[in-house]
Amino acid sequence: LTSGGPGGSAWLPSNFMYEYTFKRNEMAVGSASAIIMLMTISAIIVPYLYSELKEKAR
Repeated sequence: LTSGGPGGSAWLPSNFMYEYTFKRNEMAVGSASAIIMLMTISAIIVPYLYSELKEKAR
């Protein structure tokens, strides 16, 4: 929406991954950033799911 915002401040990690993987054709950087995003999201989601499923089992 903002065409990158002031100084690229509107860039998200997913935009970074897409840009490097498909537009700049740097697969290693793109896949490394995708793995970092996966690990970050997993670190948040897994404990949440564990607590929710543990709570429902009671």
